[in-house]
Amino acid sequence: MKTFYVVRVGWNAANQSAFGRPANPKNDFESGRYCFIGSVEAGTVEEAIRMFSGHCYANQTLFAVTTPRSVRGLTAAIREAFTPV
Repeated sequence: MKTFYVVRVGWNAANQSAFGRPANPKNDFESGRYCFIGSVEAGTVEEAIRMFSGHCYANQTLFAVTTPRSVRGLTAAIREAFTPV
């Protein structure tokens, strides 16, 4: 089993709007095109994606990686998601 970090790609007004995003984003997470959904222990990438398949709407897809540094901005998105308010 590996830890996979699941990311949703694409805009949808229901859960990931492009409205109000910065004009010159640093990365796809800041632009709103990517959204960190969560991390999960799974045997394969397909299994990890299947666990979060209910988090997608029209015009959206999911992908999963085992190394956060492989996607620009993912490490910061993970840090932000797990930072207490």
